[in-house]
Amino acid sequence: MSESAYKYSKVEMEFVVNNIDEFVIPENQEACKLLWSKNIFTIMTNNYENEFGDHDFSWIALSDLSEENQRVFDDLLNASDPRVGMFRMKKIIKIPITPQKGVNTFAEFKKIIDLFEYQDVQKDGYYTIEQFMIENTDCVKRELNPEHLKAIKPNLADFHGDFVAYSKAYEEYISYETAPSEIVTFDETKMTKSFQEYVDESRYAGLFDPDLNRVYRNQMYYDAHMKYKREFGQQKSNRMWYTIIVLWGDNNGNEKNK
Repeated sequence: MSESAYKYSKVEMEFVVNNIDEFVIPENQEACKLLWSKNIFTIMTNNYENEFGDHDFSWIALSDLSEENQRVFDDLLNASDPRVGMFRMKKIIKIPITPQKGVNTFAEFKKIIDLFEYQDVQKDGYYTIEQFMIENTDCVKRELNPEHLKAIKPNLADFHGDFVAYSKAYEEYISYETAPSEIVTFDETKMTKSFQEYVDESRYAGLFDPDLNRVYRNQMYYDAHMKYKREFGQQKSNRMWYTIIVLWGDNNGNEKNK
């Protein structure tokens, strides 16, 4: 194991899944695997040097959630449930176990994770058609961003000691200054072949789901989506047949009672 183990800032999810011993402390690995099995991917987790400034709890930051799972998280958060929270604009689940070697966290994390449903891969795992074409082809239109052109740094002297007004003007300046200098949009008129051909000629060949018009960002996300699609489709089929059988039984019983 490298000296930098567990101390990376940001790494692609697929790389983390395939090299879990390098990126996730052993005590949190089973909890992360359980989340991943539900297609709830993770952004980061605690190491032995807790970033919160104390060592009272272990935590895992979650990536995008489905609408149903986001509702679960929000309900817990609004109820001030101590097992969820926000940290640096990230959703986290947390348990009152001090991060330390040899103290497994799975049982406590599982109590929270069991509240969430199996979900499809969310938007962090795929491109829409427009996103794919913008990031991977020349079929785009570029325009100057008018918001960026508004970035004029305010001069404190012009506000005659009104620091509140100056602060507001400076915040507005920062929002304009940090806005993209140009707006890039998908231009369908520049396409010279089908969308499928663009995908097939890119490094994302084989990762396109035409039913949803999504291109998955890597094989891991594509496989996770297709697994969900198969299982969800089977569940819908089973429910449909159950409904047919129940209705047939009811009708058959009614016929006999006539």
